[in-house]
Amino acid sequence: MYQASYSVEAIKTLVNKSHDRSGAAKAAIEANDGTMLAAWMAFGQNDIVVIADMPDDESMAGVAFAVTAAGAITGGRTTKLLEMSTAVAGMAKAKTVLETYKAPS
Repeated sequence: MYQASYSVEAIKTLVNKSHDRSGAAKAAIEANDGTMLAAWMAFGQNDIVVIADMPDDESMAGVAFAVTAAGAITGGRTTKLLEMSTAVAGMAKAKTVLETYKAPS
């Protein structure tokens, strides 16, 4: 999941020339062999929320760095989402960790 806000200049451009930027996001994602699953504009802290399936972390980092370097995005952040099966496997591994890790007391 990628979330970001537009710069003031980008917002001015979008207000003066209103258009859907999801095609640009899709092209950026596909440039690094990813698939854009969904994109939204949002109210609140972020202007944009994108869900993408990327082949690896480096590919997503490349997209995030590129769109920020282009100057239209500020405060971008990426959250790696886990399939439920991966989360459940992590929960099982946590059991083993808890056999050795103890919280400070």
